[in-house]
Amino acid sequence: MLKKLKKRFVQLVVIGVVGLGGIWFYGQVAPTASGAKIFYRVEKPKTINRALEELESKGVVKNAFAAKLYATVASPRKLITPGVYQLKPGMALKEVFNSLASPLKQLVRIPEGRWLSRVGKVLESKQVVKAEEYIALAEQPEKFKEFPLVTSEKSLEGFLYPDTYNFPPTVGADLIIKRQLLNFAQKTKGLGLTKENVHRILTIASMLELESNKLDEKQMISGVIENRIKQGMRLQIDATVNYGMQEWRVLNYVDYTRVKSPYNTYLAKGLPPGPICSPTIDSIKAAMTPTKHPYVYYISLPNGKTLFSKTYAEHLANVKVRDNIKKAQQAKTVSP
Repeated sequence: MLKKLKKRFVQLVVIGVVGLGGIWFYGQVAPTASGAKIFYRVEKPKTINRALEELESKGVVKNAFAAKLYATVASPRKLITPGVYQLKPGMALKEVFNSLASPLKQLVRIPEGRWLSRVGKVLESKQVVKAEEYIALAEQPEKFKEFPLVTSEKSLEGFLYPDTYNFPPTVGADLIIKRQLLNFAQKTKGLGLTKENVHRILTIASMLELESNKLDEKQMISGVIENRIKQGMRLQIDATVNYGMQEWRVLNYVDYTRVKSPYNTYLAKGLPPGPICSPTIDSIKAAMTPTKHPYVYYISLPNGKTLFSKTYAEHLANVKVRDNIKKAQQAKTVSP
């Protein structure tokens, strides 16, 4: 009789322990208190167990040990692939595992003709990286010597190719810049860029990028630039003044003399110190293959056409053509 009571007592204790353990386990795998979404970045393949430990510290998982036990049954995934994942406190563990199976994707367009600070604003607006973090790293070209054409000692301006990229939130400046540099290397492969000529070519190409969007016109303007340099004339390109100001707007007449910068080509002779944006492949090609002609002036008309001239008198006549077109357009706008 006593043996039966002891056996029954042991059974009850086991049942009680198991029951209490179950209650504890259920409580530990329950969702945490609801909170704001977070971006969880994985730079190298990571085990699910390690990820759960880190997510416990972020408040997404209540108890990493219990979550690991749950994962042996509920999650077939053993490794988390590199990427950025969106999670939030208050998710059920099954939702956590589902989120860790699919890294975020976000297409971000870096427009042509933008210099570093303007690209930084685009990236920050998409929550990809802080603008100041992106700019600071781009101003340390020595960290990217695995890209052989990067010869600049001050900035990666000109080498960061404009394109549409998959940049999920918080991906970080290092990955962004490496993808842009890799894209630049792929796009320019076989063009004939070398360590000796790349700085000059990108400097000219960056100006062409902001002066026209047509390859043939870019080649014509490239010819104008070369002619003016040969004749000792100042380039007088507005976009370089904008770069010196770090402000993109229509220039006032006083800006040409007010902006004291080596990038102000109304004051300084020759090419500016370096690129004023990262040019596209057409601009790079145009810088390498300028059209040979006698023109030293050009002007863009409101209708998109560009007029070229050999003398200052011809240039002034073209300026009148431009102004007349503008007046006609303004008259149409204000007419009833």
